[in-house]
Amino acid sequence: MIKIPESLSAKLKSPKVLMIAGFVGIMLIFISTLFGGGEEKEKTTVSGEITVEEYRENLENDIAEMVRDITGSRKVTVVVTLESGVRYSYADTKEETSTDKTEKEGQSSGSELKEGYITVKSSDGGEQALLVTTEMPEIRGVAVVCEGGDNELISEKIQNTVTAALNITSKRVYICGRKSE
Repeated sequence: MIKIPESLSAKLKSPKVLMIAGFVGIMLIFISTLFGGGEEKEKTTVSGEITVEEYRENLENDIAEMVRDITGSRKVTVVVTLESGVRYSYADTKEETSTDKTEKEGQSSGSELKEGYITVKSSDGGEQALLVTTEMPEIRGVAVVCEGGDNELISEKIQNTVTAALNITSKRVYICGRKSE
């Protein structure tokens, strides 16, 4: 762990520095919305966070497109199951204070730990916790149904592609063929 000198730590906690850092952060967000790509805006919600349903649908569509490229078949069904929901980590603060008291009968000391979240004002005037990271849910399994899925060579290609793209084990991928119509 990196030890920060107390004088620098005190300066970083000063209201002026925090206000400047907050202002710079807001300006960066504003600039990124002006110059950001349009495609990414369609995939996120108003608050900038993607929902689990959107994430799952995006994965299914991407896998289906890869399978179509491998098999040449237009009829591909993909189902992705996820372990849990999206996990968010927010910027927090921890401040420890200690007290020493000397009384007639002896000395006593104590400490108190205050924890809280760093908040920023939103455009509607409310306050929101500052989001640091978003962790997408782990993939539990993938099922693929496609023409040619019963063919061992095609099935192996699909399995290798899906496991590499999603960084999951082959035990989490099931592939089967579709009946020809």
